[in-house]
Amino acid sequence: MSWEDDQGARTNFFKELGSVEGSVELSWIYQAAVDKANALAKENAKMHGVEPKVIGKDALWIHVGDDLAYDVGGASQCGAKTIYAELDKRYGQTSRLRFDDANHENQPSWSTNTQKELMTRKVMNEAARSLVDKKIKFMTRLPEAVNDIMEETN
Repeated sequence: MSWEDDQGARTNFFKELGSVEGSVELSWIYQAAVDKANALAKENAKMHGVEPKVIGKDALWIHVGDDLAYDVGGASQCGAKTIYAELDKRYGQTSRLRFDDANHENQPSWSTNTQKELMTRKVMNEAARSLVDKKIKFMTRLPEAVNDIMEETN
């Protein structure tokens, strides 16, 4: 599920982004993902003549992402556990380079972010840091991080 799948909410999100002080409503993408998963489960069950397995509020949702503000901040608003993939620099991950210090010099040539947007993202990133459940630097550590969260939840 990607936030490009819900263009109306995405458009509204960007309108709101310019008028906030680090607090943005991001749960719409995760609710859209749950709705989509439940719709797919319902159709799959119908094809196989069985009862659908519905994702409910008691399900354990673990969101893995490389963006503090959107992935960690948004997922945690929905009650998801979060794994922040702040990958080793050799992977060339750009999110933290672009938004952690909010300097235009770290922006890729294709970036259209204004200084105000960069500062807002910096505030959002800082607010999301405390919402990280696990942090990984290498994707090979992902299974261990998932297992740790599952053990802590049970």
